[in-house]
Amino acid sequence: MEKFPNFTSSIHHKITVLYGRNQISHGSKWFMAELLSASVISLFGMAILALVAGGDGTVIVFGVLLAIGMPLLMVRDLDVQIRKKHTRMILDLPEFLSTIVLLVNAGETVNRAWIRCVQAKPQLAESPLYKELILAVHELEMNTSFTKVLEDFNKRCALHEVSLFTSTLGLNYKRGGHDFVIALQSLSLELWQRRKSVSRTLGEEASSKLVFPMVLIFVVVMVIVAAPALLMMKQ
Repeated sequence: MEKFPNFTSSIHHKITVLYGRNQISHGSKWFMAELLSASVISLFGMAILALVAGGDGTVIVFGVLLAIGMPLLMVRDLDVQIRKKHTRMILDLPEFLSTIVLLVNAGETVNRAWIRCVQAKPQLAESPLYKELILAVHELEMNTSFTKVLEDFNKRCALHEVSLFTSTLGLNYKRGGHDFVIALQSLSLELWQRRKSVSRTLGEEASSKLVFPMVLIFVVVMVIVAAPALLMMKQ
């Protein structure tokens, strides 16, 4: 940690975003241990293969490259997990906000609407957004001020859309009335547009991943169709 402060601080930040501030100490240590273990095991395994192959230097070089590449791949996997978490939160947030708007329009307070929205969907307890919402519900039930709950919720999520959501709630919470509902409805429309954009991006990524299997299937079909014709020509 002293020799590579930038790298370790980056790992701390990624672990915090993924697992929260409570897990930053142990989570970072475990991840660093996994990085070192993967490198050592890769290098040790390739050294054994080199001995079996009669001291082939190519295997040793490949082992060194693998020992360097494994930590980089593991760090990259953290970025992928963070992106997936943020994407899932962006997809879930508009629906949560729309439910709050409906309950507030029906005369419910924001605190009670928040609690009821979370309690009404226990099947989403494993969702990244609802995990943070459940923590916020516990704070509300312990009579923590709503402003403090919003601040903590925003820090735990570390997402622009959530920051926009919490700032809108915080600015209009005390005002209440018709202006508060209008602000929430406007924010809801904006978040739904953001969700549509993310869904469209996910669809494009899914279609691009299907290109290689489709090309492979096309090649197989061409071989199956062309093979009998080529055999007949040879005869």
